Amino acid sequence: MHIPEFRIQTRDGRKKDGDGNPVTKKGDRHPNIINGYVVWETVQLADLVQTKKLFPEYKSMHSQVLQDVIQRVQTTMDKLCLT
Repeated sequence: MHIPEFRIQTRDGRKKDGDGNPVTKKGDRHPNIINGYVVWETVQLADLVQTKKLFPEYKSMHSQVLQDVIQRVQTTMDKLCLT
């Protein structure tokens, strides 16, 4: 599997700063690999469209639910690695 070093954000993020500007913007570069390790959370979040194509039953789930599951798994894995 080929994981690109960076992913390019395709639209402005929904989270806003204090002035109402998007925290992340279209065209921002986000690393997929940090210190030689793949950041699976960002790769999986970016690949949700393909995941829904592979698993049609996921299309009935709200995207925020799927994103939350990915983030929960990452948080759990991070905690396991620290113990």
